[in-house]
Amino acid sequence: MNFKPIDLLPQKAPMAFITDIESVDFDNQKMITRIDIRDTDLLYQKNINGISSVAALEYMAQSIACYIGAQDIHITGETKAVAGFIMGSRDLHFMIPKFNVNESYYVHVQSLFCDNNIASFECKIYDANNTLVAEGNLNAFRPDDLNNFMEKGNE
Repeated sequence: MNFKPIDLLPQKAPMAFITDIESVDFDNQKMITRIDIRDTDLLYQKNINGISSVAALEYMAQSIACYIGAQDIHITGETKAVAGFIMGSRDLHFMIPKFNVNESYYVHVQSLFCDNNIASFECKIYDANNTLVAEGNLNAFRPDDLNNFMEKGNE
């Protein structure tokens, strides 16, 4: 099955940063996404001619959202591009100061634990030379009903 990030992410342009889905392996609970860095990107900073490496956290989070969305389609045949929330990260490391313009980066996400609402993923980002540029584990929460969750959060 061919998955497109725009169909899997609750974010839309210009906040959707995933360029493409490179591969998905449901048996091993893995996905690889690609991010092409451009000087027209929302997060681009002219003074560094790139995007700060802290954006890696968002790239990882959106890659997780793509995996979960693709998994929903794989299991139910329907997409539920529902917003989720990063609950925390562990062992988050950035090996580069910035993502360079006109380069591609590959986000590898591996599910460590996933139930209906809570998930934990190991994430690694590589450059085109297969050099590790960022890594960490992210924990995420996805409510069954986002509107109900948000309303109760205000009580």
